[in-house]
Amino acid sequence: MKSIAHIISTIFQPLLMPTYGVLLIFVYTYFGAIYTHQFWQIIMPVILFSFIVPGILIVMLFRMGVVSDLSLKIRRERFYPYIITLLSYSAMIVFYYRMHMPTWFLMIMAASVVIMVIAIIITLKWKISAHMFGVGGLIGGAMAVSYYVERTNPYYMLMGLFLMAGLVGTSRLLLRRHTLYQVIAGFLLGFMVSFVFVWFGAIN
Repeated sequence: MKSIAHIISTIFQPLLMPTYGVLLIFVYTYFGAIYTHQFWQIIMPVILFSFIVPGILIVMLFRMGVVSDLSLKIRRERFYPYIITLLSYSAMIVFYYRMHMPTWFLMIMAASVVIMVIAIIITLKWKISAHMFGVGGLIGGAMAVSYYVERTNPYYMLMGLFLMAGLVGTSRLLLRRHTLYQVIAGFLLGFMVSFVFVWFGAIN
């Protein structure tokens, strides 16, 4: 059972959530039809800035002994990886802003930065689930885009996303990386910030 939990935690790790989010946008919204010819120009920056760059730098911190485990299970060791991710996400927003992406798209990325800032503050005193604020952010953003940009209700997609959230949360509990409260808090943080930010971007 724990091996399955490890696989789920790896596939749905926080650094991959922005990439999954952009892929969902291409599949489920008009965005995919409009920007088909720019697919790689749009997908590569999110892979680079939200996964490759922070991933490489976190591995370097591990090699330097700044963090003792790549899964960042020790709360006090999460500060520098979170700062690295925050700066990399900020660079990603600047890149997309210069590409003249829609406001609601930029707000998805901005939500990721705000979530990271809040997570950094929380981490100073308490351990919150990064996996769950990543998943919560993905679902909150997807739901807001569906309701306020597309004006649709893709319930099959949303059911799948909530099922995924349940699997990820259960995996974190089985691996004893978080308590139930840390899992729930992480999900609510990601969901609420992303939903509100995308909603605001869609109506302005």
